Amino acid sequence: MNKLFSCFIRQKLLLLFLILSSFLSKAQNHSERFTTLDALHYAFEIHLNDTTNRIEGKTIATIKLLKPTNNIVLDFVNFNDSTKMGMIVSSVTENGNQLQFSHKKNRLTIQLTQKLIDKKEVSLEINYSGIPADGLIISKNKFGDRTFFGDNWPNRARFWLPTIDHPSDKATLEFLVYAPNCYQVVSNGVLVEKTNSTTGTILTHWKESVPLATKLMVIGVARFAVQYSGSYRNIPVSKWVFPQNREIGFADYSFDKKALKFYSERIGRYSYEKLAHVQSKTRYGGMENASCIFYSERSVNGNNSDEALFAHETAHQWFGNSVTEQNWHHIWLSEGFATYLTHIYNQHFHGENFFRDEMKNDRRRVIAYSKRNFAPIIDTTVTNYNRLLNANSYQKASWFLHMLREKLGDKIFFAGLQSYYNVYKNSTALTADFRKIMEMESGENLSTFFHQWLWQSGQPQIQVSFKQKAENKVRFDIKQVQPNYFFTFPLEIEIQYKNGETELKSITIKDRETVYSTSARGKIESIIIDPKTKLLFELLQ
Repeated sequence: MNKLFSCFIRQKLLLLFLILSSFLSKAQNHSERFTTLDALHYAFEIHLNDTTNRIEGKTIATIKLLKPTNNIVLDFVNFNDSTKMGMIVSSVTENGNQLQFSHKKNRLTIQLTQKLIDKKEVSLEINYSGIPADGLIISKNKFGDRTFFGDNWPNRARFWLPTIDHPSDKATLEFLVYAPNCYQVVSNGVLVEKTNSTTGTILTHWKESVPLATKLMVIGVARFAVQYSGSYRNIPVSKWVFPQNREIGFADYSFDKKALKFYSERIGRYSYEKLAHVQSKTRYGGMENASCIFYSERSVNGNNSDEALFAHETAHQWFGNSVTEQNWHHIWLSEGFATYLTHIYNQHFHGENFFRDEMKNDRRRVIAYSKRNFAPIIDTTVTNYNRLLNANSYQKASWFLHMLREKLGDKIFFAGLQSYYNVYKNSTALTADFRKIMEMESGENLSTFFHQWLWQSGQPQIQVSFKQKAENKVRFDIKQVQPNYFFTFPLEIEIQYKNGETELKSITIKDRETVYSTSARGKIESIIIDPKTKLLFELLQ
């Protein structure tokens, strides 16, 4: 009993330490704006029509003032005279009182009165209108029907929503969408109201009570066929597809609950109040908007072939959505996790050989990418964040997690994922936060491991040869030939003997050249490097 109580106290102290470390980490990594302001809640009222692409908007932004400030700066794209697109703000008020503001260089700067400067919270009502140049995509789907879809990643919410448009600032939200009554509206959170008007419009009100990053705050407005698939642990699941491909759409989206159940059991409780899978006009193959995943309209094709896509986007609900990378350069905490969790999903449902083949395919992609772009996974030089959607952030980061799993073992690795999720759930994290968790779980110092695979470019390029002068002796010569620096890693070599026997040798590589002599069981026929697919490397002749 005393041991159990002691263990419980240690776990509570660990949790408290990690939460405090998280807050300190955030304070050290934000610009001045993020140490001054914290968005708590957004209420977005959006009016859509079928005659123009112009929208009317009203946002009530509830913002906490972390310290006294003279103004509040929101990201919001202003009107462009040459394109005739962008937003025009007509008024900003607080409790009915007009506030002075300026709107230029895609920033809305709101001047606070003396009475507001010392407040702890302010609620600002911002009225605006205009044609979105991006962010809210108003177009036609493959059937020629008009559609409206939010598509905010990485920082495109600012084109149609006045927000603190940065992944580190999470807030709860609601959308009140007024649209022609021929449309249905889907969004984050739960549906709280649907009201028809006498003017041919319908109000649809969705509300999300879990804080989200702005990249995940969306609406989908279109003609939909909707099927409710039941629930998992009281989480309702639904499919939203275009009515022209209703039958094959519902069939193609039959994976809607499978990944939800798998990740809930493997990682932890799902954060949100529903899960909707939506055929959409997103520019990506899939976009993991919290509780409201958007898939490319091509995802409905009658082939029932996108199980991995559903697994990937559902995995994001845990990593990327609930636990959000604190800035874009740490996107691997989102995309790398979703990629590797998809492989783990496939390993569970489709077997070990399928899993290894996928890891080998990823390894080939990483090697090919490194020949074109020699950069680390965490590349802080990137300013065009779309460039971060690359093989480093997805496949190489997935390989990092795979090698970490091999290093620590399944029990510690999955316990670490669960702890990381539980500590940073509905919050944000950096790579150092994940490392701290895995070090706590394993009792190991992982700084070298994290540095060489995440902050260094490339991967080991190795040459392996062997000599056998006597049947009971063999010498291996392993060279790392990549430029600039070398890696430390375990290398497995399978020896295949002429008599049909096999033997596995594990060699720790710490230098540019490693000579390893060992016993042999007979005449060697051949060797296989990394037979169990555990290492990210390039084998050179």
